[in-house]
Amino acid sequence: MLVVGVLLCVLVLPNVYAQRPVQQDSTARRQAAPRPNQFEEAVRSSADLEVDGLVVDETITKIGRDFYDVFHRQWEAPPSAKNYTILIKERPTRGNGALIQVTLNDELLFEQQLMPRYDTIEETATYVAEGLFDYLVRNQLQQQLEAEGGQQLEVF
Repeated sequence: MLVVGVLLCVLVLPNVYAQRPVQQDSTARRQAAPRPNQFEEAVRSSADLEVDGLVVDETITKIGRDFYDVFHRQWEAPPSAKNYTILIKERPTRGNGALIQVTLNDELLFEQQLMPRYDTIEETATYVAEGLFDYLVRNQLQQQLEAEGGQQLEVF
């Protein structure tokens, strides 16, 4: 009799336990599946997302990549700067150099040939980051003055 009871437990109980996870899985799937309204709301909220600034890397060689890495570490946009795109472009030159071009909103602001010396690359990238920061501040000030209808003033 004891053997029959143990055998019955072995045969019946696994079926009971096997059914519970299926029920729990289907319940979890119903809860995890996004409703169509949730998906539409997520798309609408992401459409309101606006990027203030963008830094694009179009470098090819190690020289350009080092320049971009140092620039990106040094770069901090002015708080008032909106809607700008910085493009760092590189063209390899003869020998082991590279021509670095930095444009801001499709306007070429910096172009220089660099050699593969890290200290020179670091110094140049820091100089460019500071120069772009100042340029964006002046450009933002000019746009504010034009919006107010005031005359352009010189900044010293």
